[in-house]
Amino acid sequence: MRKAIPASYQYIESQIKSEGHDKLKAREFSKQIGLEAISISPTEAHLMCFMAALVRPKKIVEIGTLTGLSSLYFIETLGTDGKLWTFEKSTEHAALASQSLAEFIQSGQCQIKLGDAVEQLTTIEKEGPFDVIFIDGNKAAYFDYWVWAKNNIRSGGLIFIDNVFLAGAVWGDMSLQRFSDKQIFNVKKMTSEIMAHQDFTSSFVPTTEGLLMACKK
Repeated sequence: MRKAIPASYQYIESQIKSEGHDKLKAREFSKQIGLEAISISPTEAHLMCFMAALVRPKKIVEIGTLTGLSSLYFIETLGTDGKLWTFEKSTEHAALASQSLAEFIQSGQCQIKLGDAVEQLTTIEKEGPFDVIFIDGNKAAYFDYWVWAKNNIRSGGLIFIDNVFLAGAVWGDMSLQRFSDKQIFNVKKMTSEIMAHQDFTSSFVPTTEGLLMACKK
């Protein structure tokens, strides 16, 4: 959870393209439900979409929709024949995201899958393999998401995983935000496996939240 915007982010965001009406609407929805602090920052979204565009994605999977902000960013990297599947457990969040993404849902370019992603991800496996997978959902289920992602990403595809620092909890600092033992264990277990996995080239991006990127060889 972002408590403040670092000066470096402020500078970056003064240089990149400002968010348009659709993204600002999604951000406003996150404010309305008191979750603005966990919405993806323009800095991080810009970085991921720059990287995603390099693999020319046609099929993107997102785990954790919130109000649809990151979905809007990823959709910009798709061709007109591309599609994004985004998974959200909360009916309230999914309803708001449906408004943010209405244009793309109607065109068939985006589909919101409601329910527990661990259970629902299997329903789209026939559509794979996928070009880009973004993990930003339930931290206690991160290892399960990773297992699914590594089995359903194409060679040369990218996996992005946000919040891998858990606000410092992974190295023992619980001063900013408290996480459960299960959350910490699964994020650390996932991270260790990714960094050691012989089928992936992986690296950290030291954002405020910690972003892990893995490319399948």
